[in-house]
Amino acid sequence: MSEEVASGARTKERWSTKLLRSIMPKRKEKERWNSRLSFILASMGAAIGFGNVWRFPQLAYQYGGGAFFIPYLLALFFIGIPILVLEISLGQVYQMGDAGAFGSIHKRLTGIGVGSILCAYLLICYYVPLISWVANAFFDSFGSVFPWDGLTGSEASNYF
Repeated sequence: MSEEVASGARTKERWSTKLLRSIMPKRKEKERWNSRLSFILASMGAAIGFGNVWRFPQLAYQYGGGAFFIPYLLALFFIGIPILVLEISLGQVYQMGDAGAFGSIHKRLTGIGVGSILCAYLLICYYVPLISWVANAFFDSFGSVFPWDGLTGSEASNYF
């Protein structure tokens, strides 16, 4: 009896492995992260933006404090983290980019992957000027005279 159960388990295992191999497309070996720490640091660098670090706390303080943290935390826990887990999981399973991973699930889902790629492109177009402003201010801070000393808000915006 135990041999039949064991052989049945092997049959199920072979069947599921065969099914997964038939669903997943053939692909060549991809590059991988050197360590888990490098992946975590790269993910944090991509996920933690200027708004989360600088802008949001300033706005929360200016307009009433904790009331802004409630929708922020709700969005973080019910939208942000599940989507992050979904994207990382799909990347691990399919070893493809967004469009390929969603397209492997169903061809009609390729648009979701293309949409996320488009959002990333638009986000990069937004962040490049911000990063250049920060780099410019960083290198200007090494000078003997700060260009922004004694400026008002409207005059300081002309610096950028």
